[in-house]
Amino acid sequence: MSRREAMMAWISGITAAVAIAPTADAQASEGTNPDLDQIRALLKAHDEAFTNQDLNGVMACFTEKASIMGTGPGEIWSGSDEIKVAYEHFFEGFDKGEQKFEYQFRIGGVTPEMGWLMASGNVTGKKDGKDFAYPLNISLTVAKKEGKWLIAAMHFSTLTGPASGAKDSE
Repeated sequence: MSRREAMMAWISGITAAVAIAPTADAQASEGTNPDLDQIRALLKAHDEAFTNQDLNGVMACFTEKASIMGTGPGEIWSGSDEIKVAYEHFFEGFDKGEQKFEYQFRIGGVTPEMGWLMASGNVTGKKDGKDFAYPLNISLTVAKKEGKWLIAAMHFSTLTGPASGAKDSE
């Protein structure tokens, strides 16, 4: 075994050991962790408020100093005022009550005061009566405040094509 192969084997072993440790907390969507279930419910509450264009309901899901990051450059909003403006803009992208989130994969983990959740799925809905659909990846970092889980940070991304006029680099 060469030095490089030995180093790669060592790194793989360490990576596997590190990956095994959080597995006790990280459970797929079918897991039975009450705190993780509360975090899943928080995402559901967010999605329902978002679908209903209920700004107060959306904001009730976030901590005071929450931040959101989107897909593109400059898509970062921090604090209540910026998040409110972002959601008012997001609401323009679909007809009220005409959006559905379907997650095929969810995984998360918790400690007594912090947690995380990652989900991947699809969003379907209508805008001006016309159907739309797109894939969505979302991740949440959550914090417990007075016994209630709230979103401290959120990142979402959607599959996008190349920029207009972009050429393949082959």
